[in-house]
Amino acid sequence: MKIMVISDIHNDVPYTKAAIELFRKEKFDKLYILGDILEDPIRLLNPLSDQILAVKGNCDSYEEEELARFPLPYLNYDYQFGKFIVMTHGHYYNDFNYDDKYDIFLEGHTHRSFIRKDTQGRIVANPGSLASPRDGYCSYMEIDEKGMKVKSIDSGALIHWLDF
Repeated sequence: MKIMVISDIHNDVPYTKAAIELFRKEKFDKLYILGDILEDPIRLLNPLSDQILAVKGNCDSYEEEELARFPLPYLNYDYQFGKFIVMTHGHYYNDFNYDDKYDIFLEGHTHRSFIRKDTQGRIVANPGSLASPRDGYCSYMEIDEKGMKVKSIDSGALIHWLDF
């Protein structure tokens, strides 16, 4: 199992196309989208709907929910690699106000990528922004049985990583 995580696309068509191309080329099994997608990228992502788990961001509206062929709740969940994964955009729920149990908490919203492990062994991570970074990297995340990596969508350079 190999998962791609993207966030904060903000209607950027070229970076959405680049992410879809990489998703297919690298044979990812699932695509997690952590919100702020907007209309044009949703149209491009709809053909992958059976592989997408997504959440609604603060910039996504009712129109995006109607257009998407995949659900856009504020929280979404998955269980992979023996880990319970929680996904959110970060504007309503984040690692500071989410009190339920999790192994991995994925959030977007800040446009800054990071991966950190807390004292309880839980992982909190943000893939950064695919198209509008505030940390200098247009980035995405890979998750597989070995761990997590944040990479540049432009160069493939490794930005952050954590081994399981």
